[in-house]
Amino acid sequence: MDDDYTSTKTPLNIDDETCTPLPPESPPLTCPTPMTFVILRHQLAKIIGRIVHHFQQVRERSSYSEVVALDDELLKFVTRLPPHFALNPDKSLDEKSKFIPVHRFLLITEILFVRISLHRPYILRRLSSDRYARSRVACFESAIKDFEVRQRFREVMPRETRESLSNAYREFQTAMISGIYLVLEPRGQDAAAMRAILDGFIKEHNGVREMDETTRRELKTIEFLQTKASHVELQRQAPSDNVSSSNSEQKAQLLAELQQPATTSSPPRPFPSLLTLSALDPSHSPPTHYSASGHINQSPTFQRLQQTSSEYAQSPTGSGSPNTEEESAAQQLLDHWCNTVSNAPLGATASGLLWGGPGGADPSGWVGPNQIAGNDLRLTGLDDSDWNYWEALVNQIQRT
Repeated sequence: MDDDYTSTKTPLNIDDETCTPLPPESPPLTCPTPMTFVILRHQLAKIIGRIVHHFQQVRERSSYSEVVALDDELLKFVTRLPPHFALNPDKSLDEKSKFIPVHRFLLITEILFVRISLHRPYILRRLSSDRYARSRVACFESAIKDFEVRQRFREVMPRETRESLSNAYREFQTAMISGIYLVLEPRGQDAAAMRAILDGFIKEHNGVREMDETTRRELKTIEFLQTKASHVELQRQAPSDNVSSSNSEQKAQLLAELQQPATTSSPPRPFPSLLTLSALDPSHSPPTHYSASGHINQSPTFQRLQQTSSEYAQSPTGSGSPNTEEESAAQQLLDHWCNTVSNAPLGATASGLLWGGPGGADPSGWVGPNQIAGNDLRLTGLDDSDWNYWEALVNQIQRT
């Protein structure tokens, strides 16, 4: 539904129970009423509509610059939230007006879900450069904040209220993003927070007697990512055989690069952070500095390649949109899972979905039978199709 096709006006910030025959005056949003959430949700829906248009338009090629602009718009919306609905809220009216903490929870978690959904199609693109680093930062910090908001809500709300507001698919997305982070950065600065998210998701679902097929598959997927991340961390602790087998010429070249002045390095690219937003303008917020994943070579040669990538991002000849050349197998697999597999009808998931279907994300050839047989990760309990799929996805991340 396009906003231009509707004539409904934004509701007034009034309590229907106190409405009078005379045209009422609408108080500012800093004075919360039960309608405040509806007004804010309507404002957010306009941004969501533009995000949907970005991904669904077929006549013109979408540009990554549009994603950046939409993210700026989301961040600006967050900075303008009334105090009682902010990321760091004023809770002085929570006891008097019981609807405020519930409405705040619904609004903030939806904002974070929308932001992850905006950036998730770019999270695994070109991992060897910082071309889409902003999307990775946005997904990771939004996942952390979503978990924090949910934890605080669980601490103050009775179980009946929490269960009535359950949106499990959003919690799964947060846990999935956390698992991807740990596969990329098992020792990253946010690794402890990401492990807590995975542990919390698994703890929340363990012991549940009756579990539908979709939830069971999501749980097993998160358990798989948790186990796989632990294996990745152990592998990186071991010395690399490739280094020991390098010949003298390669070692000399590497030593020469390391001895070059630091001025050849490109500085980390700053991005506005959801966690340190200015109350006035996201562009005034302390930036988040992103560096490429820790397992990627950080020699001056590699950093010069990064600089080239940064220049391409600003080039008028580059559309900035992900085209075939920029596609990564890992991103294709993740997109197929999120767009097709995780939303498949229950009958299809229960009978075992064939991964070579719509989307063409057939992992055969990426995961050979010798890699699958005898791998202890099968103990996670995933069905063969799911197990093969996520094994292929993780392997592609590690090959990037």
